[in-house]
Amino acid sequence: MRIVWTESQWLWPGLCVLAFVGVGLFLSYRKSTMPVGLRWLAAGVKVLGFVFLLLFILRPETVRSFNRPGTNHWAVLLDNSASMTLKDQNDGLSRADRLKEIVLPDAGWQEALAKDFMVETFQFDTRLRPGPPATFDGAGSALGRALGDVRDRYQGRPLAGILVITDGSPTDSVDQLGKLPPTFPLVIGPERSLLDVAVTGVSAQATLFEDAPVMVDAALSARGLAGQTVVVSIREHGGKMLGEERHEISGDEASWSARFQVRPEAAGTAFLEVAVAVEGDIQEATLENNRRIVAANRETGPYRVLYLGGRPNYEHKFLQRALEDDPEVRMTSLIRIARREPKFDYRSREGEKSNPLYRGFEAQEEAERFDEAVFIRLKTQGADELAGGFPKTAAELFPFDAVILDDVEAEFFTRDQQRLLQRYVSERGGGLLMLGGMESLDAGSYLATPIGEMLPVYLEPGTPAGGPAAGRYELTREGKLEPWARLRATEEDEARRLRRMPEFQNVHRFPGIRPGAMEVGKLESAEGRSPALATRRYGRGRTAVLAVTDFWRWGLRDADDHGDLDKSWRQMARWLLADVPRPLMVRAERSAGGQAIATERLGEDFQPAESGGVTLRVRRPDGSWTQLSPRPHPTKAGTLETTHSATAPGAYLAEATTRAAKGQPALTASTGWVVNALQDEYLATRPDMAAMQRLATSTGGKVLKPGDLDAFVAGLENLPLPVMETRSEPLWHSPWWLMAALACFVGEWALRRWKKLA
Repeated sequence: MRIVWTESQWLWPGLCVLAFVGVGLFLSYRKSTMPVGLRWLAAGVKVLGFVFLLLFILRPETVRSFNRPGTNHWAVLLDNSASMTLKDQNDGLSRADRLKEIVLPDAGWQEALAKDFMVETFQFDTRLRPGPPATFDGAGSALGRALGDVRDRYQGRPLAGILVITDGSPTDSVDQLGKLPPTFPLVIGPERSLLDVAVTGVSAQATLFEDAPVMVDAALSARGLAGQTVVVSIREHGGKMLGEERHEISGDEASWSARFQVRPEAAGTAFLEVAVAVEGDIQEATLENNRRIVAANRETGPYRVLYLGGRPNYEHKFLQRALEDDPEVRMTSLIRIARREPKFDYRSREGEKSNPLYRGFEAQEEAERFDEAVFIRLKTQGADELAGGFPKTAAELFPFDAVILDDVEAEFFTRDQQRLLQRYVSERGGGLLMLGGMESLDAGSYLATPIGEMLPVYLEPGTPAGGPAAGRYELTREGKLEPWARLRATEEDEARRLRRMPEFQNVHRFPGIRPGAMEVGKLESAEGRSPALATRRYGRGRTAVLAVTDFWRWGLRDADDHGDLDKSWRQMARWLLADVPRPLMVRAERSAGGQAIATERLGEDFQPAESGGVTLRVRRPDGSWTQLSPRPHPTKAGTLETTHSATAPGAYLAEATTRAAKGQPALTASTGWVVNALQDEYLATRPDMAAMQRLATSTGGKVLKPGDLDAFVAGLENLPLPVMETRSEPLWHSPWWLMAALACFVGEWALRRWKKLA
């Protein structure tokens, strides 16, 4: 209620008249014989009478605003998620039972609310639906999404407020929802945690490395289980056990993590399940949050490695034997067994070594006067592969995923072949490893060549290969952090292994490594420290240098050292192959509409190719397959994209396939993801009161308790509403104003009569 002065323009004239009256009364009462107190009382009463008359002239009116029944809307949101079935471990009542008691048809607060508002009731879990809940089986409590849907639904209509009755455990964010009407969360269920242990999160990192192909990190929590022992296990989804560990809970609210390194039997995408269980007879609040599935997307081969050797040597022998034990890697070898030598030697003139028959045709003579180098080819795909020696075109080189150069000089390559290798690494994304042969690196005159520019080390002319003092191989601090460079699980075991390695006799010495490169291994000798193994990112690919010329000595000791050398070669090869683009790739990422799936097709030159022959399908958790129809990406050539709306919890597998072409086999690529919506729903067993308070405060609402509903509805009359009716009533129509003024004048006259002054 507020007061409005309808004739406010008379305020200042009235105040002037009132001041004139006040001065006149002061002068008239100054010489009065009345006592001072009565004198001022009589004057004040008379002035008050004039004040009442002034207020009468200003014509005050009372203005009242109130809700017109049936004009404003009110939304009631009821939680239909599966977590509402959790029972209080004291009285055995579920949150759903408590909600049903609150929303009984004859509940007084509902009748009172319906008298003043147009009330609509909704249920929400993963989405918003009209009507009260009945099943309480929703796979999520998407409160933020539900509030946004309500706001959009009532766009352009007067929505006065929203009452949300929930267990207070939303599975999405309730912050930054934009402008909402006053929202009043009513949280049911106990504020304390129930007895429970849960897998709160799990992630998998797939690698190509032998010791840790898949690393799984699990986050776990326990409530009210201090002193209990839990067992955390990991297994292939629906398959065999891969590992487990025990953990003793130290407090009433505990959180910890577990890490597993596993090797799933299945190739490609593997689905792993992490589970936790309490030992002993413990009744948990729910078992739905005790397990969680994660997808480990591993790239599979076969990967192809091209080895180029300047001469047969021990390094190739050990490398070939090591990679033969790797089912994902196939090495093709091209080994020079005879150099390109002159056919003849003419000396027709003093100092002349050319054939006089070709005088004036030097280019032709150059082609004729040398024999071609002689190579042996091992494990090629077809009789024609590498028949002309090292590849001269992208179509020949790019099918290989990595290249290893060993004991071959820079002059072996033409300038075009060197630039081709540079493109191979930077554009195709291949890996390049140069071994420290006697004619490699600085000794092979790679300074100021396209190949030398890619290497992670600086080359300096005249740097000697080898040295008078033998050196011991050590891992640098950075190298110890690289899983492919380590061969043992613990630091102590790794240090013991390094001490067992033999002393190496020869190493190429460099002035330093390039910016952005990493020194993984070093050689410690009497002459000081020298980089032994360095790596670098170059464009889309990566390069590495192994500066030791006699690395094979490591495998000439006992069986353990032999196995370590083989393993080291396999790990180094896997590092080269990591992140190498494949001819067909498929990726899936979470999006607002579900799972965004994209396929990428690369041609023979590993540039985006026509993607019309790619088919895409998805395997659902129940084992059924769904064919998708991806569309070309508007800006990325060779890329198809689509969105799969996955709602059912479980493991999903996307598989892309190309049609077999002439001379080209069909390609297949896959990726997987997991929908853990139901596990997320049971993640919290107590209300998130902080989130509920933020929601109420940001919208101008208030967090309620079940016993507050009647008082809450009764107090809605003071709530500012979108549409309100206004009524005004003139106060000056009341006779009390005139009677008050007359009372003042009569009172003043009575005082003067009493003192016989009237």
